[in-house]
Amino acid sequence: MYNFDDLGKKISEIDERIDALIAKTGLSYSEFAVLYTLAKDGRSTQKKISKEWLIPKQTVFNVCKDFRQKGLVQPSEQSTDKRERAMSLTQKGRDAADPIVRASDELGERVFARLGEKNTQKLFSLLTRFCEICDDEIKDASNLKTKI
Repeated sequence: MYNFDDLGKKISEIDERIDALIAKTGLSYSEFAVLYTLAKDGRSTQKKISKEWLIPKQTVFNVCKDFRQKGLVQPSEQSTDKRERAMSLTQKGRDAADPIVRASDELGERVFARLGEKNTQKLFSLLTRFCEICDDEIKDASNLKTKI
């Protein structure tokens, strides 16, 4: 289990760095997630943002409500499911989001450029393989059930 502990610590360290980047924008993690997703995707549902960024649906709803009141986002019809409303940025929202998205994307590009293309490919390949192995092992784990 020690390796899982070490992996968890490294993931937490990466999360801290991402949080530090987001803090520089003056936005909360949830606000950044909504703006970034809408800027990148053009439009998205609150459910999709919640799932992709691991944020409670109610939190995403509240951020979108706040952004609507500030004139940053607007609801639009989603053709596949009338119950789920897609959100998109207004021009004011795009003006606010574009520099933040551009700066965070450029930072990511610089970080991975310094890591190098070969190491970047290796990192993602190893992480993908790690997840596959975990899935296999979890499927086969029959002795984890407790009798509490």
